[in-house]
Amino acid sequence: MVARLAADEGGRILSSAGDGFWLDFPSVTGAATAAIAMQQTLQSKGSERLSMRVVIGLGDIANQDDDLSGDVLALMARIEGITPADEIYLTSAATLALVQSEIQTAIVGSFSLKGYPEPMLVHRVEQRHRTRVFEDVWILLTDLQGFTRLTEAEGLGTVERVLNALAAIITSATTEFAGTIRFSHGDGYCVTFADVSGAMSAAERIGREWAAASLEQKFQCPISICLHRGTIYAFRSFLYGAGINVPFYALPAATALAGVGDANVFATGAVRDALSGSAWYGRLQSISKDPVVARFPELEVFRLAPG
Repeated sequence: MVARLAADEGGRILSSAGDGFWLDFPSVTGAATAAIAMQQTLQSKGSERLSMRVVIGLGDIANQDDDLSGDVLALMARIEGITPADEIYLTSAATLALVQSEIQTAIVGSFSLKGYPEPMLVHRVEQRHRTRVFEDVWILLTDLQGFTRLTEAEGLGTVERVLNALAAIITSATTEFAGTIRFSHGDGYCVTFADVSGAMSAAERIGREWAAASLEQKFQCPISICLHRGTIYAFRSFLYGAGINVPFYALPAATALAGVGDANVFATGAVRDALSGSAWYGRLQSISKDPVVARFPELEVFRLAPG
């Protein structure tokens, strides 16, 4: 990813060590553009993702037998130590060389850096965050029943065991069926998939494995899962849109109608329609003839019967 996006701006990797890279570019503006693209690529991976910090400097370097040296590299290494995740910091020289109409910057402050007698002025790229649209994705939302009661009645050790077990099961199923964890909040997860088969397979696996773990470890927190097909909008770390709203409102309503089970898997009509002709289609049973969610009166919700 780093090499590809750097190449788009005429950049190249000079050397790497561990998870870090030294790159050079024909212009500071190109370097900043590539850095923004790299960070946005990582941010599109959802909450369970890596973060990247970037420092851009301007100056001469020497490269002998893959050993890089130069005053600018030393300064950049010092600045890297104060750069937060998901930020792009620049030296003063690099900032002056930017095309300001393309890349906006702001002053971070002056810092006393080891090896430098005077405080060094540091700038950062003011990123223009844009809304990302995930169209027509398959959305999986989870919720543990009785989790709040458990947190009030049990110690931290029990709560940690529950959350660790849930995280392991969700992450494993998401990885196997090529999903992306968009966020986790408390005991709930939101995961998206590119196809309905992956979403359904993940839902069944999560339900089955959580029921087994809950029985074995006596968690007494049955899981409910709702699947929907829709569009999600993401701005920075915020998610919104009907794609999230529909399963968010449908999940507790459907659980209340169907009753708490070891693992309830619900699907909206949009998901059921896409499963026509599959083995899953016949197992999806309507849970109510009346509107399930007052906010979405036309919404049909189905419960997946055991296979």
